Amino acid sequence: MFTLGKCWWCELLPSACNGCACSILRNAREGQEFLILLKGTAEFLALGPGQNPQPTEFSFVRFKEGTCCAIFTFSQPPDAAQVPAGREFIIDCRSIAALSPLPFPL
Repeated sequence: MFTLGKCWWCELLPSACNGCACSILRNAREGQEFLILLKGTAEFLALGPGQNPQPTEFSFVRFKEGTCCAIFTFSQPPDAAQVPAGREFIIDCRSIAALSPLPFPL
C-alpha cells in the first residue's frame, strides 16, 4: 500500500538503503557538514538566490534507515532586507551521487 511521505518498498527490502552516500550518512555524526552532488548533475547543489550561487553547506541531522531519508539543515543566504533563515532539507540518500565532507568544527 502506498502512503505519502513513506517509501513503501523500503519495508519490503530492508537493505534498500545501499550505496556509497547511504553508507556514509548512516555513519555520519550530527552536525557534520557536507556539499551534496545529486545524481545526473555536474555541480554541487546550490540553493542560494541568483544566477551563480555558491554550493550550499548542509549540516547533517539524522538518517532514517527505514525510508532512506537523510535530513540536513542549511542556512539560506540573506537578501538585502532579510536575515538568514535556517531551513530543513530532506533527501533520499539514493539520489545522492557524491558527498564532500567539510572540516568538522572542534
